Amino acid sequence: MKKILFFLLLLVLANGPAQAQNRGKYNGWLQYTGTYSLNQRFDVNLGAQYRAYNGLTDKRLLLGLVNLQYNLKSLPMSVAAGYMYLQLQPYADAEQTRKLDNRENRLYQQLIVNNKLGRARLLHRYRIEERWTPGDFRLRFRYLASLRLPLGPRAVENPKWYVTIKDEIRLSDEKNPFDSNRVWGGVGYVLNKHLGGELLWMTQFNGGADRPNYLAFILRHDFGWSADKPERRPRFLPQ
Repeated sequence: MKKILFFLLLLVLANGPAQAQNRGKYNGWLQYTGTYSLNQRFDVNLGAQYRAYNGLTDKRLLLGLVNLQYNLKSLPMSVAAGYMYLQLQPYADAEQTRKLDNRENRLYQQLIVNNKLGRARLLHRYRIEERWTPGDFRLRFRYLASLRLPLGPRAVENPKWYVTIKDEIRLSDEKNPFDSNRVWGGVGYVLNKHLGGELLWMTQFNGGADRPNYLAFILRHDFGWSADKPERRPRFLPQ
């Protein structure tokens, strides 16, 4: 737990002074991902996010999600369907923000495929989102590739530290389908069979000159039936 608190402190210190000079360019990202296993096949996944600029003081996004996941018996795959609610704040002053309705409701379906490459692990996530905003409905398609590389001697069966690299492409159903491309890189630490954390840098390419950056801390929590049976599926699936 001391290491997790250290990560959080580092996130705040790294974001603080720079934000006032680069509003919207450098942002903070805090995330919780929890997986509760009902039995050998079914999981309930919970998630929450808080994104901000000017350190962690000015809210950019508040998000919550839940899904029900089914883990296939004979293949290293999982399918899930869920609901997401979020509030996205524009980079605007308080008076402008109060006049805007930025609530969004989403339904989504996803497929996760897990592959082992030696000691490394490569995950593919395919997701379809149905998005309802005030007066509008849109579809979005997302593909995420996540590579985890363990650190330390090969003799160590379950190393605590690892490097992670991720790339997510998001496409919409609009005339210009490209939404954004998110590129992540950082380190993770497995505290025990229930808890882990990741400290990551993410750059989002929106097309053109707009490229916001995030320093992110993700707390991963795996509990319930599978906590004592980690061989059933990889821990800390991306949400």
